[in-house]
Amino acid sequence: LEAIRLGVDALGFSGHSPAGGCGDYALKDVQGYYECVSRLKDKYSDKINILLGIERDIYAYDDNHDYDFVIGAFHNLLIDGKFFHTDRSPEVLKEGIDELCGGDGEAFAIRYYDFVKDVARITGCDIIAHCDLVTKFNGDGENKFFDVRSEAYLAAAREAIEENIKYCKLFEINSGAMGRGWRKTPYPDSAILDIIHDAGGKVTFGADSHAKETLLLGFDQAEELAKKHGFGNLTRLEIK
Repeated sequence: LEAIRLGVDALGFSGHSPAGGCGDYALKDVQGYYECVSRLKDKYSDKINILLGIERDIYAYDDNHDYDFVIGAFHNLLIDGKFFHTDRSPEVLKEGIDELCGGDGEAFAIRYYDFVKDVARITGCDIIAHCDLVTKFNGDGENKFFDVRSEAYLAAAREAIEENIKYCKLFEINSGAMGRGWRKTPYPDSAILDIIHDAGGKVTFGADSHAKETLLLGFDQAEELAKKHGFGNLTRLEIK
């Protein structure tokens, strides 16, 4: 209803798939979600084009539903049977960095990208989500845990992006962390956008909105970033 009020002509739902390590932000009832959005799609078809999607983590459980689109994602490192979380809180991230990498945030980020490189291949996605999610609590330019301009960090990111582009060229510019107060700018970071552009990737915008109040948050900034980093076009999914 908020999207209709705002004059939005299309709205994509993308609930988190149930997946190992994803905990309380994953869907509890996938069938119920699928049926609910399908009903909304029919009910409001004369007012808005609703797309039924899913954000599929690399650890997602089997799901045979037919979605309009899939966002591929990675959130938590699985090392020796234990999950190390990138987006729970700064404290949880630091605990993981300390335990897994002896306090070396850059080493943790590099290991993060070792998993990111498999997102598109494993999930079969149409869009790659927040590919530098590990920066969520890094201080938005303050480099609290690692330097986002270091050669080793950017090399790991480049390798992951180039591997994903073999399977999916479309990356989202995601403003979700802005809506939750953790960043003032969208993902990905500027240097990562340069890598995506140079590797032949494309971009779309996603609010990753968990509340109607942030439905279009950050889209103006996303557009500015896309233009600044050489993207001449925005890719938009159309379901006929």
